[in-house]
Amino acid sequence: MRRSALAAIVGAVVIGGAPMAHAQEGHTPGDPWEHVNRKAYALQNTLDHYFFGPAADLFKHLSPGPIGHGIHNFIVNLSEPNAFVNDVLQLRLKRAAIPAGRFVTNTTIGLLGLFDVADGLGMHHHDNEFGVTMGRYGIGPGPYMFVPMIGPTTVRDVIGSGIDALIDPIHWASYANRPELSIARAVVAGLDLRVSTEAQLKALLSDATDPYATLRSVYLQNKEAEVHGESLPVDALPSFDDPPGPAAPAPATAGAMVIEEAPATASLTQTPSIKAPTPDATVSVATPTTTAPAPMAQQAVQPIILLTPDDASAS
Repeated sequence: MRRSALAAIVGAVVIGGAPMAHAQEGHTPGDPWEHVNRKAYALQNTLDHYFFGPAADLFKHLSPGPIGHGIHNFIVNLSEPNAFVNDVLQLRLKRAAIPAGRFVTNTTIGLLGLFDVADGLGMHHHDNEFGVTMGRYGIGPGPYMFVPMIGPTTVRDVIGSGIDALIDPIHWASYANRPELSIARAVVAGLDLRVSTEAQLKALLSDATDPYATLRSVYLQNKEAEVHGESLPVDALPSFDDPPGPAAPAPATAGAMVIEEAPATASLTQTPSIKAPTPDATVSVATPTTTAPAPMAQQAVQPIILLTPDDASAS
């Protein structure tokens, strides 16, 4: 839930970072404030290590099993009106029926959203934001930003988050202790998001050569997919910034023969004539002849590289 405090920081981040967009050279397209963003990403990692990570672990410990699921369902249910409004604004009227049905069903039968009854009825949750709505009408994402305690975003999504806060029905509701409950909601939503995405983020970034670039690439691609109405899981998105994978093996050169597949029981035809050692002779390992290999079974094993007698003698 990144809406909290976004409206307050957008002016400082965008206006303060605007001169840097022209000062930096060699930045990645779409990320003119990369130098500042990387520092913010490093700060976020430090805060996560010493504060947010332990807090999320404590939250998970205090809300085990059904309790944690109930909290998560309740938070998701509060986001359904926002998804409904944005679906309507995007003229996705058939899709808009899903969050409307989910909200009514889970708020009533699901006891204020503590139980996700609608999911069992085939109404599956989907996120939607005003930033996506702007994208549907041709507004570009603008510069990429990474904001500590908020995460990856763009100028368009920051503005959209401010509109989403105004769309939220709870924003207009009047109730006792409103400031305290709003802060509590934001904190619990942030911890729930941290817990629910922890495993996915670890799988995505643990082996990344450049975690910052990988996260940026995945975020931008995912938002672009949402704008076009596609469902694209985060772990299936490639990173434009990761180095290319290893090239395909080069063709075998003269003097070497590569066998792609061979059965575990296959044997190579060779002439291992073993003679008793004599005082003037030394025992040597028999080398294979150039006889073609025996027929191979259709079993995939590790490639085997055989050296011809010429190479063997050269070694």
